[in-house]
Amino acid sequence: MVPTNYKKMLANRMEQDFSKWQIQQNIEEREVYRFLHTLKGTAGTIGIMELSEFCGKQLEFFTEESTALLPVQSLKPLMETFTDFFTSEQPIIEEAARSSEIAPVKESFVLVIDADATFAASVKDSLEERGISVVIALDGKKGMEFFYTLQPQMVLLDRNLPDVDGFDLVTQIHEAAKNSFLPIAVISADDRIETQIQAMELGATDFLAKPLNMSFFVPYVNNRLRNQKEISQGTLYDELTGAGNRKYFNHVLLQMTALAEKMRTAFTLVLLDLDHFKAVNDNYGHCAGDEVLRIFSQLLMNTKRESDYFFRYGGEEFALILPDTKAQTASDLLDRIHSAFAETAFSFDDSEPFHVSFSAGISEYRQKQDALVSMADRALYQAKKNGRNQTLIYERAQDDFRRHLNIIIVDDDSLVRKLVSKQFSGWKPEEFDLRIEEYADGASFVESEWFKPEENYMILLDGIMPKMDGLEVLNHVRNHYPHENIIISMLTSRNSESDIVLALKSGADDYIVKPFYAQEVVARIQRLTMRMFK
Repeated sequence: MVPTNYKKMLANRMEQDFSKWQIQQNIEEREVYRFLHTLKGTAGTIGIMELSEFCGKQLEFFTEESTALLPVQSLKPLMETFTDFFTSEQPIIEEAARSSEIAPVKESFVLVIDADATFAASVKDSLEERGISVVIALDGKKGMEFFYTLQPQMVLLDRNLPDVDGFDLVTQIHEAAKNSFLPIAVISADDRIETQIQAMELGATDFLAKPLNMSFFVPYVNNRLRNQKEISQGTLYDELTGAGNRKYFNHVLLQMTALAEKMRTAFTLVLLDLDHFKAVNDNYGHCAGDEVLRIFSQLLMNTKRESDYFFRYGGEEFALILPDTKAQTASDLLDRIHSAFAETAFSFDDSEPFHVSFSAGISEYRQKQDALVSMADRALYQAKKNGRNQTLIYERAQDDFRRHLNIIIVDDDSLVRKLVSKQFSGWKPEEFDLRIEEYADGASFVESEWFKPEENYMILLDGIMPKMDGLEVLNHVRNHYPHENIIISMLTSRNSESDIVLALKSGADDYIVKPFYAQEVVARIQRLTMRMFK
């Protein structure tokens, strides 16, 4: 059943709106549209699906932008119908709020790169119904950014993109995809045999002709994801850099911890992160970025002792595990690596030589000490916050090492804000602290002093709000603040191609269609924000 408090809150808010209408003789058509739009999303989110579907049907009779005046008397039958939804004794199944537990991040994640927003949205809907997360990029540039930052398990891309030939994109990502055994499927309406052959020769795993046969497509994606997972789990090394991979890191860390507790010895963990690495990819290309990763890794492997372990922890972040080593000794080693890497000059495609630096955080294992990785991560974060290109040793007393993720919910529906906030309050990440802020409309959010350059932000932004539309807020944020530490997901009840295209082209990283399950929103946000804390 729908929790009484949620249902009562929705009923009270609806009656408040009706009371305001009763005072007036006439009401603008767009206000009725906004009422129906908001009620549709909220009712579905808390599980009153019949009411949500009814609102969706009524929206067809009203226009979003119309300022035409409607007699309130003519709306009374509609108001009475809404009231009946809350006075009826018929039980309503509640799905959205039946559990306060946070859903885990879904491992299966597909990147769709396609300029046809309607097609991409249909693929997204079909796969997400089966528990496979999907993120859409409408052009090659955004697709490349998502490929390297979100690290999907599969890529589906169209041959015809507005800014690049899809085959050129295959060529660019093929090497990195091969290193992680990631399948690339080219999708195109041009299914001539010579086109299919070219896709295979360039490194694509598959070629699928449009229109897709969805009864085949979903099992096909599941098959490729399952194979990718099985293959990647069978290897211990990152093929691009030669460093150990995340699986090997977890295995060695567990071994070292057990050995240290048994023998009463110490060891040290170092987390290293290349500074401003996104700028390398943006200015010189991702192939240049890969070469920087390889050269940096080779330097580390040539400098470390034979007994030390070196890993690619994720993206441009690496890890060292140094047995029988104190933190200060590790710091001395990092000083030598800093000096050697500072002398390394890079140049690509006749560019001017440039240098790359790195930051590092160190934590020393002591008997029965927990959260070793978290401590090194905090020290790394503080090193970056202090100006980068330096190494810091974690000290327990330095609480400002803790990183933060600010979840900002901008929605004029207080019930949606409360429901989503409640779900996020159950998320207790080890790597950072979570802060949740709510704004009742876009104008109050924009006018607030919400932004701090050193912080990370996830903004959930409603599409239709009074005073300032969600797209206006989106454009304001993208025009006035950096993209690197702000991720924006639109919350919308509109899923037409034009709305999706406008949101994505205006800088939204994702969109979530109302009604939604609050647990799934949290799981999706975990995926999108993961790249900030690698």
